[in-house]
Amino acid sequence: MRTLRQGCRTGVRSAGFSLVELLVVIGLVGLLVGLLLPAVQQSRASAARIQCLNNLRQIGLALHQHHDLHGRLPPQPAASGNPSDPNLLLRWPALILPQMDQAPLWDVSSQACQADPDATHNPPHVGNRTVIRSYVCPADPRLLSPLETPPGDLESLFSYTGIAGSPHGGTYVQLPGRLLLKSAGGVLGDKPGIHLANITDGTSQTLMVGERPPPASLQVGRWYAAASMLTQFPYPDGTMHIPESSYSPQDPCNPSDTGFGPGRLDNPCDRYHLWSLHGGGANFLFADGSARFLPYSAAPLMPALATRAGNEQVQLPE
Repeated sequence: MRTLRQGCRTGVRSAGFSLVELLVVIGLVGLLVGLLLPAVQQSRASAARIQCLNNLRQIGLALHQHHDLHGRLPPQPAASGNPSDPNLLLRWPALILPQMDQAPLWDVSSQACQADPDATHNPPHVGNRTVIRSYVCPADPRLLSPLETPPGDLESLFSYTGIAGSPHGGTYVQLPGRLLLKSAGGVLGDKPGIHLANITDGTSQTLMVGERPPPASLQVGRWYAAASMLTQFPYPDGTMHIPESSYSPQDPCNPSDTGFGPGRLDNPCDRYHLWSLHGGGANFLFADGSARFLPYSAAPLMPALATRAGNEQVQLPE
């Protein structure tokens, strides 16, 4: 009996945590989460950048396949007297739909051009609000659904823009309320499209497509219809020059001197230069079909990389 009483007096420690121990465990878990969160975010950002590069490589392959099939980059020479020719009505990303594994959408789009020469009308132009995943950078989930653009239409937008050249050596024409760069010697933007043999600077030294997220104002970013958005200052869209020189004198924005630098979605003026949501730089597609990330420190090289026959000597950063 004495032994039993002693056991009852001394007792056995109950299972579980004391309040102090629980607080210590919670603190350690919070510390681990705080340490892991930046690593997870960095991993996601890295994955988005790699997927974005893969998107550009797929676009580059499609452009080369289009060239192999038609003998030039898009658009093809429009059929004389045919206002329903897709080469007149659609942008270059829409013209390479068959090479982007989107043949059914291309068939629908071609028929829609015959039915209605205004490619901004949906119906019949369902492509106007069809999201193409390869045209969307994973860092910009906004574009995974059609968005309401300033005219009030639901439209699908894309994260990239073609490189039309550089104003250096180009010629200008004055249009009502707008200055237009007539010829700047780029890879995309000529009508009809150029032959790859015209790129005498070397395809590995010439830009073809770059990143440019649509601003929150959604003034630019349309990949389907060749017509500009019916809103104030709706350019540069589809293709752009580096630096951009086609703008309205009434536009409050001042185009970048180099055409490449950091930007913000809430700044509509950043539509006038190339940038990305990755941080530190942006992804680019070169005319040889390769894609690579270039830091913003490479901005001085951009005008030379944008021309196809400028005879510039460019050393790309490692």
